[in-house]
Amino acid sequence: MLLRGLKLDKSSVRYKEIRKTSGKILNIYDAPDSWFWIHASINPYRGCEHNCVYCDGRAEYYRIDQFSSLIRVKTDASLKFEKELLSLGFSASRYPSLDNFISSSKEKGKDATTKEIFIFAIGGGVCDVYQPAERTFKITRRLLKVARDFNAPISIITKNKLVERDLDLIKEINQQNYANICFSITLWDDNQRKIFEPHSSSTNDRFNALKIMRKNKIHGGVMLMPILPGVGDNEENIRKIIKKSKEIGSEFILGAGLTLKPGKNKQKMITTLERHYPDLLPLYSELYGENNKYGSPDFTSSKCINGIKLTHEYCQKYNIPDRIPRYIPMNPLSKNYVVGTILHNLAHYYLYVRGFPRDKIAEFVTVAKKIEKHNSPIEEYSKSKLISLFTSNNDVLEVIHEVLQTGKSTALSQFQKPEDVFIEEVKLFS
Repeated sequence: MLLRGLKLDKSSVRYKEIRKTSGKILNIYDAPDSWFWIHASINPYRGCEHNCVYCDGRAEYYRIDQFSSLIRVKTDASLKFEKELLSLGFSASRYPSLDNFISSSKEKGKDATTKEIFIFAIGGGVCDVYQPAERTFKITRRLLKVARDFNAPISIITKNKLVERDLDLIKEINQQNYANICFSITLWDDNQRKIFEPHSSSTNDRFNALKIMRKNKIHGGVMLMPILPGVGDNEENIRKIIKKSKEIGSEFILGAGLTLKPGKNKQKMITTLERHYPDLLPLYSELYGENNKYGSPDFTSSKCINGIKLTHEYCQKYNIPDRIPRYIPMNPLSKNYVVGTILHNLAHYYLYVRGFPRDKIAEFVTVAKKIEKHNSPIEEYSKSKLISLFTSNNDVLEVIHEVLQTGKSTALSQFQKPEDVFIEEVKLFS
């Protein structure tokens, strides 16, 4: 069913209704995402009117033709979200916390320790949930009402100030347990922003929206990603964004570089550079000329700036975390997730800040995932049992032992303050 369209800069944007009688709308991850700490995601739209030229949602992998001009609207998203929450064991307006769900599960004879979905991302890689279509269709708002009614913690990343409209619902969700509203802010200069993110909210409007969220005690921060080579990877751009973020109370800055997958994703970026920054074409040819299937740049190039490390250095200067503080609800497996979080964070810093080779940090990631999937508390396990179940790597074992005893890691404190690793409300150690 084709729905009514909207005019944007002389180009017509059309909407198409998507209703599926079968299939799931929730994408449930095998393991929590160690960048955003989300466990599942839901896309209310396919395609995005913001028309960001670097967006990898254009990549052929996602199979979305006319990515920014034909927006698929999932008009039944909230109904399917509700049904799938019920199938996962959530119950509307009945349990004020995950803790109560666990108690109820035990009474019903379920294995309470298998419940791993703590945070639902409203949005994903193929849309911004507050793109202009949301003004008309309000699918995101309906999803938030379901999350509110089912006490489901949520996370959102957006480039649009329209999120302010739903402040009432977001406040309720955050008061119940947790809501994290993040803003992708990549370019301080708004003239540059108009080139690369033409139909998004202005940089200043995004900062103002984040300020409103933080004033209302809603968790949130800045996604300084992607850092565009030759455009946004200079110290002035990164420093100004971090300084402003700190001033308005951002909880964190999360930086990352640009990927350009071969095909439509890369071509859109190159076409834009040809028009506005032709002098940067040799740089992009050197960084992305190998056409890595994941879109990764050539990290061996002397022209490849480590934006994550640069972000880390400025975040330390301005005393703001460069990782998202993780939300962990109180349940029998909470300390498992504490251990997993610290191992994941160490792997991140060792890889991107210290420059360790991937094979040196692989065991930290592998063990973190094993522990987070383990369905029994590990806090009373002996060293021999930890070795038999998880790892014989002494470096990893030392971290696990220290965390189980203190809730902290001396190794991680080189990069991150202990009080910044988790949100204050769910600290588990005195």
